[in-house]
Amino acid sequence: MKEYLKESFSKNLKNRKHYFIHHVPVFIINPFPESIDTNYIMESVAEAVPAIFMTGLEGIYIGEFPELKDREIQAFNKDDAIYLSSFSEQPDISPELIIRDIIHEISHSVEEQFYFDIYNDNSIRNEYNGKKERISDLLKAEGFEFPQKLFFSDDYVDELDNFLYKIIGYDKLSILSAGLFLSPYSITSIREYFGNGFEEYLKGDKTYLRSISPALYNKIEELLEME
Repeated sequence: MKEYLKESFSKNLKNRKHYFIHHVPVFIINPFPESIDTNYIMESVAEAVPAIFMTGLEGIYIGEFPELKDREIQAFNKDDAIYLSSFSEQPDISPELIIRDIIHEISHSVEEQFYFDIYNDNSIRNEYNGKKERISDLLKAEGFEFPQKLFFSDDYVDELDNFLYKIIGYDKLSILSAGLFLSPYSITSIREYFGNGFEEYLKGDKTYLRSISPALYNKIEELLEME
C-alpha cells in the first residue's frame, strides 16, 4: 500500500497543471519532457529569486506558443506575464537552462518595477555604452562595416540583433566579446545587458560578473538590499 501511495503521489505531481513561484501562478499548458522534474524547476526559481522581485508578474505560462517559434526564442515577457517553451522538441534539455530562462524573463519585470533605482545614476548605462564602443571597435578591426548608429541608437535594436546574430554569428561574437559581455545577446540592448547580469548573479558565477561588469553587479547588490 505504501508503494502504491508513493507511486500515485509521484504520478499526481507529474500531472500537475498549476504551480506557484512565491505568489505568482504558473500554468502548464504543455508539459516539459519526461526527464524534467517540474517541481524542481519551480522550487529552484523560488529559492533563487526573492519574492519582492516577483511582484510585477501576474502569471507564468509554459507551452508551445506560436510567437516563440516565429521569433526563434525560448521565452518572452509580455503584459506582466512570462511565456516559456515546454521544450517538447528538446527531450535532453537541461533543467538548469530552463531555470535560467525563467530567471532571465523575471529580470525584465524587475527592470520595469525598479527602473529608476537601476538607471538613475547612469552607472550601468555608462558601463554598457563603454563596452559597446569597445566591441564596435573590435568588429571594425575584423573588417566588418556598419553605421555607428546601429550600435548607439535605440531605434535600431532589432537591426543590431539581426546583424550580430545573422551577419557576424554568435560563435565569432562569443570570442570577440569574451571578458566584455556575458553573452553576445547582451550586446543588443541595455535591457538584455541587465537581464543577463541578473540571471548570472542569481544562478551563475557572480564573481565573474563582478569582475567584468562591476557597475551592474553593484546595482544588483543594491536591489537585493531592498528586500
